Amino acid sequence: MSSADISRPRVALLIDGENISSALAGKLIVAAGKHGELIVKRVYGGAQRIPGWDAAPGIKLVHSGSGKNSADLLLTVDAIKLAERRGFDVFALASSDGDHTHLATHLRENGFRVIGLGEDKAPLGFRKSCSVWVNVENKDVEARIYDFFQKKRGGVLIGKVSHELRDALGVTLSDLKEKSWRKYFEARPDHFAISGEGQHTSVTSR
Repeated sequence: MSSADISRPRVALLIDGENISSALAGKLIVAAGKHGELIVKRVYGGAQRIPGWDAAPGIKLVHSGSGKNSADLLLTVDAIKLAERRGFDVFALASSDGDHTHLATHLRENGFRVIGLGEDKAPLGFRKSCSVWVNVENKDVEARIYDFFQKKRGGVLIGKVSHELRDALGVTLSDLKEKSWRKYFEARPDHFAISGEGQHTSVTSR
């Protein structure tokens, strides 16, 4: 083993699976790996709420149960434990919300380099709390959603969109900037049409 290998920073990649799509697994590994040797690769979330992550190669799925914010809490606890072991130099935190802002700040205050990995929708506060921010986007998500609706000639009831897209494509609202599926479709009138009212509201592609 060369001296260069010995001196490489040791990296822990911790992923908020309820906020980052499994479609980004490969990009996260590549991005985190640029900052040293990836020793730990873990994703956190309720197994039923994070489709696709159980099949992500080389990443350990840590089931957090169904409690509110349980994935965030478990990720934070693990990060603190790993930091206390002093076996790591870099923490790569993958999330697109602001729940890990304080964790990133705490790690930096204790001498660790923090690489933030996420999408455009990530809050500015979280981005700034990291030593480095890396945008990791899944550019083909919208194309896959549109293709899905192109094949659904009769459209999809808006109340079933979340379930159908999750099961068919592994896509959830956490992959998008919008806070609801209705807002997502309304923002793309050239591609989607919304018709009906109440529980009979449906979405079709144009």
